[in-house]
Amino acid sequence: MSETEWTPVDAPRHVLAIVNPASGSRRGQDVIQRLRTITDPAITLHVTTPDFDFAGAIRAGVADDIDRILVAGGDGTLMAGVSGAQQVLGDDLLPFSWVPTGTGNVVSGFLGLPHRLDPALELALGPGALRHIDLARVGERCSVLRVSCGFEAETAQNVTREDKDRLGLLAYGLSGLRSLRQTRPVEYLISLDSQPPIRVEGIMAFVTATGALTWINGLAVINEAIQPDDGLLYAGVLRPLNPVRVLNSVTNLVAGSGLPPEAIIYFSARKRIVIDAKTPQPTQIDGDPLGMTPIMADLLPRALPIVVDREPQRGASYLEWLTHRGQSDED
Repeated sequence: MSETEWTPVDAPRHVLAIVNPASGSRRGQDVIQRLRTITDPAITLHVTTPDFDFAGAIRAGVADDIDRILVAGGDGTLMAGVSGAQQVLGDDLLPFSWVPTGTGNVVSGFLGLPHRLDPALELALGPGALRHIDLARVGERCSVLRVSCGFEAETAQNVTREDKDRLGLLAYGLSGLRSLRQTRPVEYLISLDSQPPIRVEGIMAFVTATGALTWINGLAVINEAIQPDDGLLYAGVLRPLNPVRVLNSVTNLVAGSGLPPEAIIYFSARKRIVIDAKTPQPTQIDGDPLGMTPIMADLLPRALPIVVDREPQRGASYLEWLTHRGQSDED
């Protein structure tokens, strides 16, 4: 889908803002402070807690005539917001804005969203274009990044909030090193659109609707055929690699920066993908624990209207984000 097909969207009148205050080493707190000073557009502000009711907040916002939903946080916060909206609104989602303040911000990278606070808020609260991206629904949750089992799920589950605040992406790398000691190849069963399962051996399997295994800086894509709005659901299996290559790739993998193309076998489907394993495996969805295998994911094609710049931008790299986070936007 080319940018000329994106739908222009006017500035909102009433925004429901949902902010994760703990995201990005407390960078979410900066967003809260900025939003409290803004009077145009009208903003109804919610600050998340561990048991925050996203669907309830969105239901109340819809009753109060909101016309845009702003989420500030990482990939997991965006997933929770979109999932809550889907429960309330079904297939007729309101436009979403995203201020990426998380540790990885993978999806924002390939959508070209700004990572500095002032430009991100200007876009989130102003006019732009709507890009309708695909979602993978697992139960009542809608993945914008990826759902995985095996090695990555173990790595993500072992990272604490304190680890992310202190170490950033390195926290995932260190957790990955610990998980790798116990990682052994598993036989995965991949079923595409109710077809008999394909058996593939690997150390991780995943489902993505957005093609989220991309370079954060937006310059390279592991598989250029995968786009976030191509109307397809993808499964991938990370094949066993020698220890040196896996160790060097752990941080990039969890951050969305990818692995060598030959390391991953890809499959695609138009409706549903089921991933199971002979040995039960832990699973995660966009960084949050999900349970154990199997994973059953359904495609919601072009379901999420997300506000992007009318002029396509190159996404910020994580190194750029690290540089900016210590600076004010006036620097």
